[in-house]
Amino acid sequence: MKINRIITIIMILLQKDRISAKVLSEKLDVSLRTIYRDIQVIERAGIPIITYAGSQGGISILKDYKISKGLFTKDDVTVLLKGLNLLSSPILSDNEKFYTHEKIKSFLSQEELNKLGNDLNQLTVDLSPWFLKQNINNKIAIIKGALSQQLLLSFDYRKIKNDAISRLIEPYQLLFKEKEWYLQAFCLNRNDFRLFKLSKMSNVRKTDINFTKRSIPDMVSLFKRDMKTKVFKIKLLINRSILERILDYCDEKDINPFNDDKYLVDFDFIEDDYSYGILMSFGHQCLCLEPEHVRQELIQRTEKLRRLYNEEKI
Repeated sequence: MKINRIITIIMILLQKDRISAKVLSEKLDVSLRTIYRDIQVIERAGIPIITYAGSQGGISILKDYKISKGLFTKDDVTVLLKGLNLLSSPILSDNEKFYTHEKIKSFLSQEELNKLGNDLNQLTVDLSPWFLKQNINNKIAIIKGALSQQLLLSFDYRKIKNDAISRLIEPYQLLFKEKEWYLQAFCLNRNDFRLFKLSKMSNVRKTDINFTKRSIPDMVSLFKRDMKTKVFKIKLLINRSILERILDYCDEKDINPFNDDKYLVDFDFIEDDYSYGILMSFGHQCLCLEPEHVRQELIQRTEKLRRLYNEEKI
């Protein structure tokens, strides 16, 4: 982290004519003593630093000193800044985002940054959930450590209708797909590549065992191909009151008016507990018209729920 901080200080000094050590310490969340030590390191590296005393004093880099900025054009830097500003994600720590942001900003003048300022705040993509019921950030931090050090991971994995099963895996890639975080890995228990949902992983532990990387298949394509074999259309009759919720699961083209208060919906369905749970969450505002076997399964599940509330007492 020290080298990252020092590079950030250099970039800030290149961007500004003069800045106080106090402002640097506040920006980087370190002590004044640390800033002064970092400045000494920068000077020993051959970068000419000038310090100014007094209330208007501060630190700067000699004006005639140049570091080539030809690697990026202004448009390149603008795209990078917008991309970084858009992404609010557990995969990046606050420090990582701040340091990277400051380095990229150094390629633009203050006037250019001022013009860009409003644009940067017009859109944000936040991948974190509204209510963090699980410590996804902590899991991601452990996985990132295992990825960078190429270490095996162990964890307990809970699948539908099964107890948690211990797994030992070679981690390869974190994937965010449709509201969920996944980990692409080679499972040593199954001797094959798998996608693991982070929400189903518990007791995630980084081992001290290294592994040799394998050739990675395109797991998203494999997953889509697998899903295509399982998905089929069911027909729903829904009330207008849940139209907004239905749009979370299907396209507008699959929804057609039936009468003033109801709509017919062609709904992509996979026959598992998760998908039946979605349908049942709509309650009496949704009726499955076909196929018949899905209707019967919903009737049975509803009947079991009714018996539970009628019979079970604590």
